[in-house]
Amino acid sequence: MTVATPALQENEQLHMSFLLQQLIAEAPRDSFTLGWLVTKLPKHSFGFILLFLALIALLPVISIVAQILMIILTGQIILGYPSPVLPQRYMTRPLPTKYLVRLERHVVPALRQLESLVRPRWPIMLIHTRRPVAFLAMMMSVFSLLVPLPLINVPPAIIAALIALSYIEHDGFMLFIALASVFLFGTLFFLKVA
Repeated sequence: MTVATPALQENEQLHMSFLLQQLIAEAPRDSFTLGWLVTKLPKHSFGFILLFLALIALLPVISIVAQILMIILTGQIILGYPSPVLPQRYMTRPLPTKYLVRLERHVVPALRQLESLVRPRWPIMLIHTRRPVAFLAMMMSVFSLLVPLPLINVPPAIIAALIALSYIEHDGFMLFIALASVFLFGTLFFLKVA
């Protein structure tokens, strides 16, 4: 007897770790496209797509494509788009499924731990902050693309994931932590450069 899994588009209360595992289980055997991935995520949710792109941006090789898409996505949030629109050029490029398997092995357990801490709180932090926070996330992604340092993609990707998770779960405290992390990362980077 098979148990029907809930449709991703209909249930926005699902945790991202569950959605990620479900996507990996449904992934094509050899390769997938970002277009396939986006169609599996909730359609009008910038947060889910941004979180998934931030997780992909943690991986080497495909992090550049994920960061470019994050810049485009955050630009659309700033401009007030009602739903995400991503370029077909990036959406149809095949990517090895082994990248998704790496996400499941390394990221899903950490995401589960993080989700156990996240809950709706500090709603004042979420009011009227969507566009400025999107601008900040965009600048972090641009910065990580322009600065040729090893692993420079990791802090902005983690911060973007925290930002997306805070909006998905309506957690203003998590957003505060993400914004404090931006300040800390920027301070440490500029102290090291100076």
